[in-house]
Amino acid sequence: MGDSPIVDDEKMSKTPPGDAHGAYLDPSIMEEDYEGKPTEEELRTLRRVPGKLPIVAYLICVVEFCERASYYGVQPLISNYVNRPLPEGGNGFGAPPVGDQQTAGALGLGTVVANAVTQSFSLLAYALPMLFGWLADAKTGRFALICWGVGVFGLAHVLMVAAGAKDLLAAGTAKVPYFLSVYILSVGAAMFKPNVSPLLLDQMTTTVPKVVTLESGERVIQDPESTTERVMLWFYLLINIGGFMGVATSYSEKYVGWWLAFLIPLLLYLPLPLLLWFLYKRLILHPPGGSDLGNVFRVLGVCFKRGGIKKIGRHGFWDLAKPSNIAAAGLTYRTTWNDQFVDDVRRTFQATGIFCFFPIQYINDNGLGSAASFLSTMLTTNGVPNDVIGNFNSLSIIAMAPVLNYGLYPLLRRWNIHYGPVARITTGLAMSSIGGAGYAILNSYAYQQSPCGEYGSSDCEIGDGVAPISIWWMAIPYAIGGISELFVNVPAYGIAYSRAPVNMRGLVSALNLFNTAIAYAIGLACSSVIVDPFLTWDFGGPAIAGGVLTIIFYFTFRHIDQEEFTLSQNKDYHLKVPGTVNVVGENELNKSVNRPAPIAENEEMMISQKQ
Repeated sequence: MGDSPIVDDEKMSKTPPGDAHGAYLDPSIMEEDYEGKPTEEELRTLRRVPGKLPIVAYLICVVEFCERASYYGVQPLISNYVNRPLPEGGNGFGAPPVGDQQTAGALGLGTVVANAVTQSFSLLAYALPMLFGWLADAKTGRFALICWGVGVFGLAHVLMVAAGAKDLLAAGTAKVPYFLSVYILSVGAAMFKPNVSPLLLDQMTTTVPKVVTLESGERVIQDPESTTERVMLWFYLLINIGGFMGVATSYSEKYVGWWLAFLIPLLLYLPLPLLLWFLYKRLILHPPGGSDLGNVFRVLGVCFKRGGIKKIGRHGFWDLAKPSNIAAAGLTYRTTWNDQFVDDVRRTFQATGIFCFFPIQYINDNGLGSAASFLSTMLTTNGVPNDVIGNFNSLSIIAMAPVLNYGLYPLLRRWNIHYGPVARITTGLAMSSIGGAGYAILNSYAYQQSPCGEYGSSDCEIGDGVAPISIWWMAIPYAIGGISELFVNVPAYGIAYSRAPVNMRGLVSALNLFNTAIAYAIGLACSSVIVDPFLTWDFGGPAIAGGVLTIIFYFTFRHIDQEEFTLSQNKDYHLKVPGTVNVVGENELNKSVNRPAPIAENEEMMISQKQ
């Protein structure tokens, strides 16, 4: 590699001794003969089925469930704990009197501080994985960093249980262990998040397509990509089931108190160390082999240094970082990449341009900052915890995913209606904007009918303190937002991974996480205006912006639908799957002469922000 502008051979230099690339990214394996190798005719005509999943794959899914359940058991509670004071006449542990419309509370620091804490917590959880993903690839390996993350998680949960103590709540000193626990938890989640799904994919033993005969006598192709799709479906199903732990903790805070609400996530966490100990000797583990992320930032640095901000998006911007261009200019920059690597970075940023539209979708999906949580405190609950309603987001995903994948998409194909990935993403962006408008309308009515008017979320003490509107109305925009994720996330990541070079999947994941972090950064920056009497516009403004950006998105990227359709009609059969795109192997859009280290091959993560 070095300063050489031309590389004829595939760059395998990052493969540590004793390690090896997966078959789908090692042409020497795919091109040689092996038992059961399908012919071109068989590839075209035989049905594809997933291979058998190893037991360790299911156990890793259980590990992810325990971590996500303990995380989502805590995350929805932050707003109430920080925002609302201890309820009058409550039991002293944060629970309001039975039959009262008060919301569980603890610190009483108000909406501005509560929003700042919730958004900074999530911002760290989504911004730091870029650092920890690089650290795992380059220094520690995945399993070691997962174990460290679990240790950090455990410390956070213990401190959080302490923050539910009655004496600390009464004295007003619970904020010290609580804030420590919140930010330690976000760091632990960031260590865990980028490493689990790649570790899971590393365990897949079906590595090449193979013709097998079923008990029925049917000859089928046991397909690595179908196997990957199956295990990831299990993975994301358990993530969303884990997200429902917020129901148990929300009812606990409402009827028992914070000590039980924080103890449940700790109990869900406890199996993690034992599971990891059991798995250690049974896993396929790649040693750290280095990361290209550092070179990506160096390439960007050279481009900006030589071209400046004004050159962005113009012809020749990326060429400025190519070793051949640098040498021709007589410069002495030290380069540790080749010309093709610069092209790989350029292609990746082009392939992930669709991610730029994700922050507005995510804001409309969940409300700007903690605005949806503050709206929920204005509505009549009749015994339902106000923060339990957000679970309709996950519920809608679980309910609608099979409807889309086994109902709508096959039906459209049967009718020869081409509903490409950009059309699906456009549908999702439009739905999220409709959901945002739903929040705005509901908040407007809450302001009109609240005994405190436009200050209804500011600890209203007039009458019963809430508007005579059922909190269950919030299930509608939450569900619309969840369904919009199915239309947006899966096809968007499919486009990105099928078009970005195979050695840049870590960068794709980093850019995705970065855009989610941007949504939280926007929420954090808006903390001072996510208060009464501005909540209606906190919902309405993003909904309007989302509607405009939906139109811009469609006309910017609609050409991709035709390109994907053309590919699917030709030899690139992997772009035909219902509702998603399998991207394990190479296709004619994502080929590159460069290769990542084997540890970085499976960084195709984050089909859902809930991971």
